[in-house]
Amino acid sequence: MIQPHNPYLFHVRFVTFPRHDLHMTTLLRANDRRLLALCAVLVVAALGAASASATTATVPPLGGNAKAGKTVFVANCGLCHALKAAATTGAIGPNLDKVILTQPLLVKAITLGGKAVMTKAAAAKYSVPMSAYKGTLSAKQILNASAFIFTATHK
Repeated sequence: MIQPHNPYLFHVRFVTFPRHDLHMTTLLRANDRRLLALCAVLVVAALGAASASATTATVPPLGGNAKAGKTVFVANCGLCHALKAAATTGAIGPNLDKVILTQPLLVKAITLGGKAVMTKAAAAKYSVPMSAYKGTLSAKQILNASAFIFTATHK
């Protein structure tokens, strides 16, 4: 049963019609259709804003000594990666000034290798994959290097 139109309330009710060619939108008045369209636009905008804020949410850094990490970075990473803060110009891997990663992702990339945090398409761009440094660097050195990269790229 359809209730009388009330300009101050917006009700959506599901009604069973005897005819299959009738649609709910044909029963709505012009003002109701505009309000329904506005609500749909607002819902889509809200969902888009929520997903955008979820993807750009800041992840707190894990810690580590960025100053000590610079030394680790220059000695182990600078040959392949460019980073202005370290004055390195490596061109084998991604330019880290242009790739913004969270510190947990940086730790994962250094520990397990670059492919651990890249899509297959992104990894295919590079002829030489980044090595995993799990056995080469200590956990503290990896944390320090990630702290340096994180602070250098999040100013």
